[in-house]
Amino acid sequence: MSFDARRPLDTITRAIALAVMAAPSAAFAQPDPLPAAEDRLQQLVAEIGEIQSLQGGNSPDLMEPLIALGVLYEEGADYELALAVVEETTRIIKINRGLHTLDEAQRMRQAIRIERARGNAEAAWNEEQQLLRLIRRRRHQADARVVPMLHEIADYRRAVLERYLAGEFPPEIVLGCYYSEWEYDANGTPRRSGCRAGNRLTAIRTLRGEAFAYDSEAEAFIGRLERWIELPCAKPAAAPSTVERRSERAEREHLQAYFRAVSDYAGCTQAKYEHAVSLEASAQELSQLDSDRNAAATELTAQAALYNERFGR
Repeated sequence: MSFDARRPLDTITRAIALAVMAAPSAAFAQPDPLPAAEDRLQQLVAEIGEIQSLQGGNSPDLMEPLIALGVLYEEGADYELALAVVEETTRIIKINRGLHTLDEAQRMRQAIRIERARGNAEAAWNEEQQLLRLIRRRRHQADARVVPMLHEIADYRRAVLERYLAGEFPPEIVLGCYYSEWEYDANGTPRRSGCRAGNRLTAIRTLRGEAFAYDSEAEAFIGRLERWIELPCAKPAAAPSTVERRSERAEREHLQAYFRAVSDYAGCTQAKYEHAVSLEASAQELSQLDSDRNAAATELTAQAALYNERFGR
C-alpha cells in the first residue's frame, strides 16, 4: 500500500508528508545519489504509510521506522526534514510511552546533533539544557542509558574548549556564560559579571570544570548502580502520617525525605531487576524482583502525587 502525502492531516502528519514529497529527489543533495540510500528511503516511506493506514497515525509501530527515517535524512544532510521526523517521532513516543522518558531523550540527542550540524548553536544549546533536566529526573536514576549521555555532554564541552584554545570563539562561550564570575559592587553586594567578554582564564577554567563535573556525575551514577546491585535495597518505613500537627516547612521536609527514600528504593529495585534479567536469573527470582519494583514504583507515584497536591511542583 503506497504512502500518499495527500491524505488528510488527521492521519498523516505534516512532517511525514513533507518527507514523502521530498523522497527521493531532496533526500540526498548529491550529484549521484546512492541507490541503496534511495531504496531504503522508499522502503521506510512505504512501511510508515502502511502502518498509518492500518493502525492509525499514533501507532507505536511507527516509532522504529520513523527513527530510521530521521537518521537517514540526517545522514543525507537534509536537516529540516530530519528535524521534522524527529519531532513526529517524539510526539508518538509521548503518546505511547508517556512524558519525559529516555526514549524521548534519545530523540533530543539527535535534535542536538542536527542543530549543530546546521549551524544553529543556540537551538542545540537550549535542547541540551532540556535534555539535562530530563535525564536528571529521579525516575531515571537506575537507567544506565543516562551515563553515555552525560559523557557525551562532557566531551562536547572539551571540544568547545579545544576550539577556544585554538583561537576560535565558539558561540557556546556566550551561551554558557563561561566568562561570568562573581563581582561585588561598592556596597558589597554580589552579582554576576557579563557573558560576552571577560577573563580568558575564567572561561577556560569553567569549561574544564564543567566537563569534569559531567564526567563525575556519570561515574557517580555508575557507582550508585553498583551499590544497589551488590547491597540489599533499603525499604523505607511506612508512609509518614499527616495527622500530626507540623508547620508547613516541617511537613514539606518530612514528605521530601520520605519521597527521596522511596525514590532510592524504587531505583534500587529497578537496578536489581535489570541486573537479574541480564544474568538470566530464574523465573521465580525475576517474579519476586518484578513484584518489588512494581510496588516501589507505585508507591513513588503516589508520594509524588501527594507532594504535588500538598505543595505544588
